[in-house]
Amino acid sequence: SSGINAEYGGDNQQLIVNMKDEATRLKNRQTRFLNDLDITKDGVIYFTDSSSRHPRKYNLYAFLEGGPHGTLFSYDLNTLEIQVLMSGLHMPNGVQLAADESYLLVSETVRARIIRYWLKGEKAGSWDFFATNLPGYPDNIRRRENGGYWVGMAAIRRHPFSLVDYLAPYPQVRATITKILPYYLLRSLASQYGMVVVLDEFGNILDSLQDPGGAVVPSVSEVAEIGGVLYIGSYHSNYIARLTLRNEF
Repeated sequence: SSGINAEYGGDNQQLIVNMKDEATRLKNRQTRFLNDLDITKDGVIYFTDSSSRHPRKYNLYAFLEGGPHGTLFSYDLNTLEIQVLMSGLHMPNGVQLAADESYLLVSETVRARIIRYWLKGEKAGSWDFFATNLPGYPDNIRRRENGGYWVGMAAIRRHPFSLVDYLAPYPQVRATITKILPYYLLRSLASQYGMVVVLDEFGNILDSLQDPGGAVVPSVSEVAEIGGVLYIGSYHSNYIARLTLRNEF
């Protein structure tokens, strides 16, 4: 058994995924932090498991530890086959198909970069970097109505000093901190800064939207554009922010 029961269809094209337990094994791999997904017109689901070590409620531990414990999976609704496409990822998060479904974008949050996994053409099955050295740690990625992508930043990279960047070369130190630092204290240290980055179809940064004090949007988990209006969600907020876009966006 694949461990997944999924149904896709109906007038509203709803996708219902039922897993008895997020902490299950898929293709003999432990999953504890199933995250984002996207689905092709042919019924193939692409989804991430952000960490095989830390569940969602301890997402900051997974973020600070930043180890290669994440996986990108595919699940074919027609054949019921599940595949591991990439493993050893550093907190893979958002998933977004290109408009023509030629490639898939996956945010590798802790590494502040976005991976492009090719699905069609001579590059199919290979991957490269779509965007690197981003100003924050990317969460979900969504297509823009005018082309390119919206990328929500779970947190920004503080300058001149970012603790996560500073500890990047020291995995053992990061792992030790997650064992001794109470979670509530780690949460209290998280920065309050909302940022959405605009990328073109080549991964170049075109612009950004920012809430420096986090007064309305303390961080950004999700961005959705509908009819010239941007809806912004945060994992740490109990509401959705709404922003009417100017013509330049």
